[in-house]
Amino acid sequence: MIRRFLLAVTIVLACTGVASAQFSPQPGTYDMEWSILHVPISSDLPDLAAGTTTIQLEAVAPPDCPPTSAFMIRNAPAGETATTFWCIKPDGSFDTSAGTMASGGLFQYTKDLFYVKGANTRGNDTTLAVARRQAPTPAPTLKVFITQPHNGDTVAGTVWVVQWVEGASGSSNVFTLSADGKQVGTQTTSTQGPVTLPWDSRSVANGSHTLTGTVRDATGNSGTVSITVIVSN
Repeated sequence: MIRRFLLAVTIVLACTGVASAQFSPQPGTYDMEWSILHVPISSDLPDLAAGTTTIQLEAVAPPDCPPTSAFMIRNAPAGETATTFWCIKPDGSFDTSAGTMASGGLFQYTKDLFYVKGANTRGNDTTLAVARRQAPTPAPTLKVFITQPHNGDTVAGTVWVVQWVEGASGSSNVFTLSADGKQVGTQTTSTQGPVTLPWDSRSVANGSHTLTGTVRDATGNSGTVSITVIVSN
């Protein structure tokens, strides 16, 4: 199954003319389906090792790699050299000066999928792999509440809208109030509430209108809540 999948991807790459010079993948965590062929076969090395592993592609090479490297892969499959990282040049080829791979490189199919072919420094292991990037974990959503007025209330004049949030970092929380999609007020605070913002209901026609409260914390997490009020001026 693994070899058929690798063969299929190899054919696609060959037909589409993908070259290592086009290497510009999305850094992140990848699930890599791989196989290592050991040649010659020996008693302590089976002819084929295969499996699935989780690797990390980093855009900036740490000190483990030489200055000529632009990428690094952590948790790479270990061949005879027991290598668990690969240094990658800007064009996708293995940085052989790092001593982790003797030849080959990474060949990009999409920004989230690449094909690997390479031999280790002893020259008797050939690594074949297909790596697909995992979907990033969604940012946590904050729970936002409007406790005054209540959903369905009839309001008039200046309406004092009270907001709260749960789960915010607490260092710098930006509370925003909008009416029918138009921002009418904002306040930044280190607390999770209450935050009270005014809205002049006389700025809109009588009838049903939507008030929306949004909160974004210092880490970039956000949440929103909406209620409907009836304006009667």
